[in-house]
Amino acid sequence: MERNAAPSADALIHALRPEGFARSINASIETRLAPYEPLLRRLVPTLIVAFIVVMGAGAVQQILNNRTDILNALEADLEVAAAAVEIDLAHRSAAAGAAQAAAVQAALDITAARIGVQAGRAMLATDADGLVVAATPPSLRQRWLGRPAGDAFRSALPMAGAGSHGTLTDGSGAIIVARALPTAPGRLYVVQTTDAALAQWGRSSLLLGTLFATTGLLLLVIGFAFHVQTVRAATADMINHNARATIDAALESGGCGLWDWEIGTSQMYWSTSMFEILGIRDREGLVTFDELLPLLHPEDGYLGGIAELTDLDPRNAVDFQFRMRHADGRWIWLRARGRGLMLAGVSHPRFVGIVVDITEQLDIAARNAAADHRIREAIETISEAFVVCDDEDRIVVCNSKFRELNGLSEDEARPGARYHEILAAAGGGAKIKEGRILSERAPGSRDIEMELADGRWLQISERRTHCGGFVSVGTDITALKRHETQLTASEQRLRASVAQLQKSQYVLEMQTQQLAELAEKYSDQKTQAEEASRAKSEFLANMSHELRTPLNAIIGFSEVLKEGHFGPLGAPKYGEYAKDIHASGHYLLSLIDDILDMARIEAGRMRLETVETRLDETLEETMRVVSKMAADKEILIEAEVPTGMDLVADRRAVKQITLNLLSNAVKFTPRGGMISVRARRARGYITLAIEDTGIGIPRHAIAKLGKPFEQVQSQFSRNHQGSGLGLAIAKSLAEMHGGSLRIRSTVGQGTTVVVRLPVDGPVSVEA
Repeated sequence: MERNAAPSADALIHALRPEGFARSINASIETRLAPYEPLLRRLVPTLIVAFIVVMGAGAVQQILNNRTDILNALEADLEVAAAAVEIDLAHRSAAAGAAQAAAVQAALDITAARIGVQAGRAMLATDADGLVVAATPPSLRQRWLGRPAGDAFRSALPMAGAGSHGTLTDGSGAIIVARALPTAPGRLYVVQTTDAALAQWGRSSLLLGTLFATTGLLLLVIGFAFHVQTVRAATADMINHNARATIDAALESGGCGLWDWEIGTSQMYWSTSMFEILGIRDREGLVTFDELLPLLHPEDGYLGGIAELTDLDPRNAVDFQFRMRHADGRWIWLRARGRGLMLAGVSHPRFVGIVVDITEQLDIAARNAAADHRIREAIETISEAFVVCDDEDRIVVCNSKFRELNGLSEDEARPGARYHEILAAAGGGAKIKEGRILSERAPGSRDIEMELADGRWLQISERRTHCGGFVSVGTDITALKRHETQLTASEQRLRASVAQLQKSQYVLEMQTQQLAELAEKYSDQKTQAEEASRAKSEFLANMSHELRTPLNAIIGFSEVLKEGHFGPLGAPKYGEYAKDIHASGHYLLSLIDDILDMARIEAGRMRLETVETRLDETLEETMRVVSKMAADKEILIEAEVPTGMDLVADRRAVKQITLNLLSNAVKFTPRGGMISVRARRARGYITLAIEDTGIGIPRHAIAKLGKPFEQVQSQFSRNHQGSGLGLAIAKSLAEMHGGSLRIRSTVGQGTTVVVRLPVDGPVSVEA
């Protein structure tokens, strides 16, 4: 049989809708009447009782009607008899007296013989005096002849022509018909006792009552049996419903579905829980194999193999797993367990069993297997010898370190092997030289330390588990033991050292006291040095101011002599001397200015006057000042300063910084060298870099630069005069602005000085 492709979720729902399942074509009457069964159970007893009541009422009515009819017929019969006597007497001509009585008697006898005298019927004839002159039957003649007719009745005699009911002297009821004699004065009475007339009616009524009682009793028995049967059926239905509800609840709670598969007809019954397993609600009924086949996984063909079997041995259980598509489109794993079944009167074999959803079980098993694999890998990666045993001393799991330590193969230390037996039988295992128990917290839980014959030390920790087994972890503590030995020796040496230190403690205390005295002296000398430094700075500031006054006069007078404002000096040498005096005065004035600036900075007398300053204009002015000196040494100065490099700073201080740095660069750059000036703005700072190709500065001497009156003494620098205050003044001014000055240099390649100044100016403008 060719399998169809696995359907989608919509196709699955369409296939399992109620109209998609096979239904029974010939529904039984019980099935059609099942909704009305409770009503019929109550209606049938009611109908039986009503039928008995109606039938009883009918029987009673019939009996009463029969009695009335009999009495009416009897009265009519008596009237016919009276009329017959009248007719007979009319044809006779009788004489008076005795002859008249004989004629009446003859008429009565003839009429009685002609109409038949029934039991309890009598005829009497009286004369004008009311005496009985004729009577029939003959038994009444001797008794009543000559007697008044009224003695025979307790009630009054009826009038002629009237039929009425009366009572005889013996108390029995009677029907009396009276007629006047046509031939003589007197009356004719035709009497019929009621008991005799109703004897047949009583027998027929008894028969009818017997039939009614028998029929009613039979109906009551049938009704009672029906009631008992309905009660038993209701009880059985309730038990069946409860049992079915219990089974359905058990199947549903257990994730099981009931299958009843008639193999020959390819139809199977599914319980409600089976449909719920597949995600379909409120469905129960028959499913054909053709409808089931598209829902099976293409790789699971065992179910189709069962469908092809013609005989299923009830003694052999069937257990298999397969997959079916859920209503949401996913595959679920099912496990079917059942057996074959042959029912009496059914020609086809059946497969009856339980189908369980094992998807979650398989997922858990897969996760457990993965977890077990990870645990085994983790145990294998443990550096210690690890083994777990159960309550019967059998190995559950161990790692290779345990097998290696005890000289066991993987087969010998397999799960299920006896722990102590394999250790005792191990030939290549570790031999114990010495062992001792470190601690024993609980029965079966202990820590053991042992020394092996090969010199190794082991510490084994054994712990009991809740199930009665134990976990053993063996750790190689050889290195720890060796370290412990070393620690013991070290402890002894340490004790000796402590004793030596205790001896030296007194010496240290004495030295501490001496150091405290020296620190106090140092503090005093430091205070004196600071005061001397301040006095020096103030002195230099005052001396610089005092020196500027005569220098200005010297420079002025030397310039007058050099220019010859008042005429020639005479000898040419005087002009040369005047030029030297003028140049020396300017040089000395620049030195005094530097000293004065440095002194003012150190004395804290310099104040910054911050304004909006354009760095490009300041650099341009500075480069013009040093351009002649650079041109004399054929030094090329390149500047790369973008426009808009504005900052809040003291313009004179910025110019002095750049002038000092450029002057130093020109001074220490050999002829034909190059100086580059670059500036950029980033993160609130302007960075100015002045790079030259000069002689460079050794690394150990860079730390000295920037300190007042410090110069790097080299073969080249000794040829240049200067106070050594240029870099110190530049660094101090940069730091007063909240910036910094850094120097990077390589001997023989050049120097780079980097100045960083804040764009928004210093926090405090006071030095």
